Amino acid sequence: MSTPEFGSPEKRPAWSIAVFSSREKPDVLGATVRAIEAAVGQRSATLDVMVNGNRPLAESIGHRVVHGSHTPTRLEIRVWYLQAGDKSHAWNCFIHDIWPGGDPTFFIDGYAQVHTDALSLIAEGLAGAPDALAASGVPTVGRSAKALREEMLRVGGAHGNLYALREATMARLRSSKFRLPLGLYRTDPLLTSALCFGLEPQRAEWKWSRIFVHPTASWDFTPLDWRRPSDALTYFKRFARHSQGELEKMAYKHHFVTRRASPESLPETAAQLVQDWRNACPRESGMAIIRRPILLLGLRRLRRLTVPSRQEKPQLIAQYPVG
Repeated sequence: MSTPEFGSPEKRPAWSIAVFSSREKPDVLGATVRAIEAAVGQRSATLDVMVNGNRPLAESIGHRVVHGSHTPTRLEIRVWYLQAGDKSHAWNCFIHDIWPGGDPTFFIDGYAQVHTDALSLIAEGLAGAPDALAASGVPTVGRSAKALREEMLRVGGAHGNLYALREATMARLRSSKFRLPLGLYRTDPLLTSALCFGLEPQRAEWKWSRIFVHPTASWDFTPLDWRRPSDALTYFKRFARHSQGELEKMAYKHHFVTRRASPESLPETAAQLVQDWRNACPRESGMAIIRRPILLLGLRRLRRLTVPSRQEKPQLIAQYPVG
């Protein structure tokens, strides 16, 4: 399970793709994999499906990968399982344990079915923006998609459903031993902040141009509908997660902007990140909670989070082609 030597051309794919999934239904994740297969075409690529905290999902998608029908491509698919239901942990494991190389490396959420041209558009855009460390697609589905897309194109940013890092950025993240704090809810905004500082907030200034935004590369998904009981429950659970995310945003802003501290010096857990900010800025954090008491839900959630062990390594569930 060690990362191949990048100097070995026969082991290094042209593209690397990571999909992160935990709560998706097998049909949804299967559609995501099929969309990636279509988008890859005849390019050499490795797709790593990182399923965290949901072994039945990992086994189901693994069975589909091995026994399902595939169009003739040069795509290798690997399905991994992590017991801990923590996206940060899965992301860290992909970066440091199993990334096979490739330029660029795409990151896709498990419910996002990329458009057939999305990956090639992002790769071409990133190649034409030599100063950018990363590139992002833009949303086209959902109530807020139009406004968010226009804001990203006007100001800048990255969307967690579909973004890519160039190989040099991946190498820097690995060599610096950068890891996302465990238990983090807002994984993508924190990474975006680090990238906009050029991964060196202690030296560099913030530049949105370090993330290239492609105006048409996008994806599809089925939005939640609050009228469905299962979706209404998901909406309710998001209140606590969003309030945790707001606390995280203030905490990593303090880490990067105020302290000018390096990304690799982030605390090991999201709970510690927020606590460090509260200790350093008691008045600011106290006033934030007074103005928005809903943030207490976020504090409560952070206290109750079970943090995974960094020692857990991904378990390979299935691989295609077999052998």
